[in-house]
Amino acid sequence: MKKYSLYTLICASFLILILSSCQISNQSDQVEVSKEPKELETFYPGDITQVDSIRITSSDGTKKTTTDQALIKEWIEKVRHLKIVLDPDQEDTTGVLFYVTMFEQGEKMLNMTPTTMNNQRMEPQLELADQMTELYNTIK
Repeated sequence: MKKYSLYTLICASFLILILSSCQISNQSDQVEVSKEPKELETFYPGDITQVDSIRITSSDGTKKTTTDQALIKEWIEKVRHLKIVLDPDQEDTTGVLFYVTMFEQGEKMLNMTPTTMNNQRMEPQLELADQMTELYNTIK
């Protein structure tokens, strides 16, 4: 009888050990992303007014670049305070209207689309999309 109890106890312990090690834990894999609105400029690593070049790529692959400081400053003033809400649960998009990259002395500092900020998904920002369209149409 003691052998049977010991055998049952060992098997039960072994089973519990196996089942507890198979638990899936997303806690360590997921970084908590705040869904609090943040101004666009907070995603820029430094002073967003130091941008000296902007490249915008349209959905058909056409690239336009500007180094016109007046145009860059004007555009940044229009978008820097837009509210951005990161949302990793947002569905992937199959295409984007525009892809904007900001540079500082030739170094890529920030990239964005109307649905991503530095390759992080966000809630779609329609006003940002409108400003991107306006920028694209302004650059010759």
